[in-house]
Amino acid sequence: MTTELTIDVRLWDQVSQFLFREARLLDEWRLLEWYDEMLTEDIRYAVPATDVRGEVAGALGLIEDDAARLRQRIEQLLNDEVWCENPRSRTNRMLSNVEILTDRGTHLDVAANLIVHRFGHGRSDAYVGKCRFELVADGNSFRIRQRVVVLDHETLYEHGKLSIIL
Repeated sequence: MTTELTIDVRLWDQVSQFLFREARLLDEWRLLEWYDEMLTEDIRYAVPATDVRGEVAGALGLIEDDAARLRQRIEQLLNDEVWCENPRSRTNRMLSNVEILTDRGTHLDVAANLIVHRFGHGRSDAYVGKCRFELVADGNSFRIRQRVVVLDHETLYEHGKLSIIL
């Protein structure tokens, strides 16, 4: 017996294009534009500890930002207050396997795989992981209410500090 999967290709395309734009803004260090145009006022940005597998709610985190903390992080990055991002790293994000997991009526639960290549300070790193988003409708587009990046690494030792926005 086979089961049919119904995919709204137009919605999937809108979600994918939105996430691809997000990746471009982050790679171009257009962090204020990203914050102002793509995030909700109650944004939650989290990166759980690298030993987290499965459920991330309540897990110890490397990053656990609300809107105010994320805004502060962005201002520090853009004002050269973060010594390990002066000069700024160059990044190149690859987003794949975009999947709309659930349409909850109030928001979409979306998953994607992510690789962020970071170059700078004589180093080349690759952060590999999975993203989970809560996207809320905003006119003909979306805004991100929750952005969780679960890294596949066992440790970040070789990658140094996690000073960029994944």
